[in-house]
Amino acid sequence: MSMPSAKSTNTDTGSAPGREAVKDRGVTVRSIVYGLLLSVAIGILGDTVRYILHASFMAYSHMPMGNLILTLLSIIVCSMLAYRFGRRFLFSSSEWITIFCMGFISSLGPTYGISGYLVGIMVAPHYFVTQENEWARYLHPYLPGWLIPENEGNAMAWFYEGLPQGASIPWGIWAVPLFWWFTFLCAVALAAACLSIIFRKQWSEYERLVFPAMEPIIEFTTQGGTGRRWFPEFMKGKVFWAGFMLTTFVFGWNMIAWFYPQFPRFPTASARWFFFSRDFPPGFFFLSTVVICFSYFASLEILFSLWFFDVLFILEGGILSGLGVSAISPYYGRGRYIWQTAGGFTAFALWGIWVARHHLRDVIRKAFNPDRPAPDDSNELLSYRHAVIGLIAGCLYMALWLGWIGMQVKVIVLLILCMLVVYTTVSKMLADSGVVYLNPPTSAWGLLSRFLGGSHTFTAHTKMALSMSSRAVNHYRGLTMGTMTHINRLAEFLPGGKRRLFGAISAAFVVGMVTSTLYTVWLGYTIGGYNIQPNWLIIHAGVRQIQGIANSIKAVDSPIEPVNYWFFFAGAAAMALLNLMRYRFVWWPLHPIGFALSGTALSRLTSATIFVAWLVKLTMLKLAGAAFYRKSRPFFIGMLVGYILSVAAGVVVDAIWFQPDGHVVHKWY
Repeated sequence: MSMPSAKSTNTDTGSAPGREAVKDRGVTVRSIVYGLLLSVAIGILGDTVRYILHASFMAYSHMPMGNLILTLLSIIVCSMLAYRFGRRFLFSSSEWITIFCMGFISSLGPTYGISGYLVGIMVAPHYFVTQENEWARYLHPYLPGWLIPENEGNAMAWFYEGLPQGASIPWGIWAVPLFWWFTFLCAVALAAACLSIIFRKQWSEYERLVFPAMEPIIEFTTQGGTGRRWFPEFMKGKVFWAGFMLTTFVFGWNMIAWFYPQFPRFPTASARWFFFSRDFPPGFFFLSTVVICFSYFASLEILFSLWFFDVLFILEGGILSGLGVSAISPYYGRGRYIWQTAGGFTAFALWGIWVARHHLRDVIRKAFNPDRPAPDDSNELLSYRHAVIGLIAGCLYMALWLGWIGMQVKVIVLLILCMLVVYTTVSKMLADSGVVYLNPPTSAWGLLSRFLGGSHTFTAHTKMALSMSSRAVNHYRGLTMGTMTHINRLAEFLPGGKRRLFGAISAAFVVGMVTSTLYTVWLGYTIGGYNIQPNWLIIHAGVRQIQGIANSIKAVDSPIEPVNYWFFFAGAAAMALLNLMRYRFVWWPLHPIGFALSGTALSRLTSATIFVAWLVKLTMLKLAGAAFYRKSRPFFIGMLVGYILSVAAGVVVDAIWFQPDGHVVHKWY
């Protein structure tokens, strides 16, 4: 099902009969101010819910729950205030789109976005150094002092154990390292954002990708309150309320069991691995409400392919494992199987770039000659000239920063190219599939190592620089590019002010990143880093990263075995065949995205849910027809709204009665 055309959608929320018109002024100052406040709130909410309440994941998926909660509550509350006190509380569609987009990109800041990994890797080197791990010998000589806070006055111990009585937080030792980290992250974010703008027309207009995950968001932001009823316009009709009541009843019922453990509950939180054989990887069963709601808007072809290739992974991974070939973990793809998937992913990436070659050529020509009539960039968040300049500037700063900490020049060039390729491919997959839980089978670092024959060719400084920068160049969400790809789609519904929107989301990214990072540091010193949960993120992730650097420096890495490349090229060949069949035969049922993600962690964990979504949608289309399918749309919107508000209610209940032993209503899969 294709999305409604932005050109044919009236962004005036009062255009329908029976509504009072809400004049749409585009991206307004008040929407930007509110968006910045929302960005601060998202940073604090994401950290607080995970670190203090130990409850739901607010900032993990490609559709962060923290932003969904705060934006949806804002729309509902403003609708109620407008009905009760007057139209001054109404926001137009453009304003809600602006607010959502700013909260969307600021969600990259908390916990699993940037701040959790960043703080963890900054505090670990000095506090966890011992004679046994030999960090002082193999690691510390290669660590730039301007990137890691010094352990003056035992400051790192204070972070983990809490401040001594009367002591103050030593912000001074954090200032310089955080500044340089923030500038590097901003450079990566700028390059990725500009690249998303360059590809927008190719994906949205030429290839006509449908952006399924944006369908519910467009409903929320373009069907807000009118002041004539208590609730927003998307919250009406029996079909909507049926879906809403279904999820709120189930999750509300289960909350009773939080207080009375013997109370029966629905198995919505149950997740199990089912083992078929010792050699074969297990199947995972868990029905994720949020995945079902967003998958409803995706194509049957993609949903079926994601499930089909997960089944194929179980079969092939088990056969390879039985033959003594390293292929499973036992849960996920590893070893030579993941080489195969990485080959398919790389071939998918190169195919996408080849398809876009004419558009990329025209964009470059337009950048150097802005007076050219085509391609038209008037509807972009930045002109193509500024987007290309921003991409080059971001890459140049990345190169200088990485060179400054000792990375080899050839590695810098290839790493940046690999990062852009991986981020572009992840973003296109998100735009085409609507999957909200997705991680690529390889990273920029992984591709780089494969191209150069292994990490044994890297110097000690390069190994350190690669690992330190990994959370920026290897981010599973594509850092800002995956988010910006969806923001570009939402911007198509704006009547004007798109260049102002780019400035607003840039500010929101910085605010979200800085707020969540400083708040994490503050939490460490005030309540003690050992009390911050999950300790895996603040402690173990940083320790594992630093230990990995030390191990790589002191060990002599072996070259990559040639047989691995055979699996890589086999995966690339299989992807080429899948692409050929899809473009040559309309009846071909398998989408290449399924193979490109086969065996990855998030693909495995969501496979059963995606299969259920595919089966429900297929049954609906076959038995009831396309007309009924379209009429059922509000039901899934209602389910999603009910789920979001149930997660919000769970956070409130945990904060009042169960702190710090909260309940994970919204998981990371």
